[in-house]
Amino acid sequence: MLLNVKKRTLIVAGVVLVFAFILFFWLLKDQPLDLSERIPGMDDRPKMEAKSDTVIIGQFFDTLAQMDAIVAGDWPRFRGTDLDNISKDTTPLAESWDSSGPSIIWRTTLGEGYAGPAVHNGRVYLLDYNERKKADALRCFSLSSGKELWRRWYYVDLKRNHGYSRTIPAVTDKYLVTIGPRSHVMCVDPITGKLLWSINLEKEFGIPGTEKGRITPDFYTGQCPLIDDNVAVLAPGGKALMIGVDCSSGKILWQTSNPDSLRMSHGSIIPMIIHGKRMYVYNAVGGVCGISAEKADIGKLMWTTTEWSPATTAASPLFLGNNEIAVFGSYGAGGARIVINNTGSGYSASVREQHKATNGLASDQQTPVIIGNYIWSVLPENAGALKKQLVCYKKSDLLTAVWSSGKENRFGRGLGPYIVSGDKLYLLDDDGKLYFYKIQDNKVSLIASHKIIKGIEAWGPMAIAGKYLIMRDSRNLLCLNIGK
Repeated sequence: MLLNVKKRTLIVAGVVLVFAFILFFWLLKDQPLDLSERIPGMDDRPKMEAKSDTVIIGQFFDTLAQMDAIVAGDWPRFRGTDLDNISKDTTPLAESWDSSGPSIIWRTTLGEGYAGPAVHNGRVYLLDYNERKKADALRCFSLSSGKELWRRWYYVDLKRNHGYSRTIPAVTDKYLVTIGPRSHVMCVDPITGKLLWSINLEKEFGIPGTEKGRITPDFYTGQCPLIDDNVAVLAPGGKALMIGVDCSSGKILWQTSNPDSLRMSHGSIIPMIIHGKRMYVYNAVGGVCGISAEKADIGKLMWTTTEWSPATTAASPLFLGNNEIAVFGSYGAGGARIVINNTGSGYSASVREQHKATNGLASDQQTPVIIGNYIWSVLPENAGALKKQLVCYKKSDLLTAVWSSGKENRFGRGLGPYIVSGDKLYLLDDDGKLYFYKIQDNKVSLIASHKIIKGIEAWGPMAIAGKYLIMRDSRNLLCLNIGK
């Protein structure tokens, strides 16, 4: 039986093949084969071009609206005028909120990210990322109305990596400096948006032997630029630990050697006066350093230590007084107290004490705030019993909290921002809920709280400018009236 089935199958297959050959030769009858080389474009297909990896920083400019009104308020860089995250503005602010909370003056949609705003001369500046265009975009808004005045942008292809944007511009009357997610630096006129100069830090200071000379840390650049006496101070790592760039010309005035091969972190450069000498202090990946900020020897490496070198750091250093600084690491690394010594012939640095996040003051993302003799922070989610709480420590003791908000008052993942004005502290939770506290020495009391927006990952630093508080979640920028 099985042999008969196989025999029938072979007969059918043979018949099919015979008819296939007959059909083939019939179709070719009197039809000469015309074989010719295919000429690109003759089939009306679009011309295919190799995609360039070149980034032309600041290439495009869009004028969108005219300035409507200039209102008072200034927050010109990361952590404000004095780099302490405390507003010194004397504009009276509300002492309480009613059930409707502070009013929203304006809001606008952003690309996904955590970049914070800078405010100067009635304008709000934010370095955004346009996911549809795949472009970094410096956007300028009116503080009073939220109208977008202009936009300078350039193509740079990024893959989502916990969002895109992270940095805050630095702005003066004459210059505005930004650092994009892939370490592209741009300086423009803050009023007109005219491009003055640009630097591709990866291209200029990249590390030989690494992919594309990559110096940008994981999760993209978090370092906020510093403008100091009309000089842009930046920490690329790689071939130069730190550089100073003339804001008027884009000329590199000085650069610091990098003997310990320190790398760019997510933290920012903080000027400090230590032993009577002004220094730029930077917590890099691989160590902490101090570089002269004085004209006589500007850019000279004064001290460095590799004793403190967590794999990731986002919070910036704090000056504690007594020639000591506090530094912080992410993902449970905790913090450390570093003392700077003056030997007479030079400087040195040593770690006096360090602790994990479970055992003392820590911060995964935001830089803690010093008010008088106390330091305020929101502890990360891996900080043990005090995780995700608002806490207070003495500057002299980073191991023992003197106050905490309690386990019933935790704030998201402990990554949201907080900002201070006088005796008022504003804290933003992950999901867009804003808390308003009154500071009383080493503790705070809750005045009010309000869900401002149904948001997610509201981690971008806030700004206070006059009576306005500017905040964001991952995709929205809002301006609130917190005035009296």
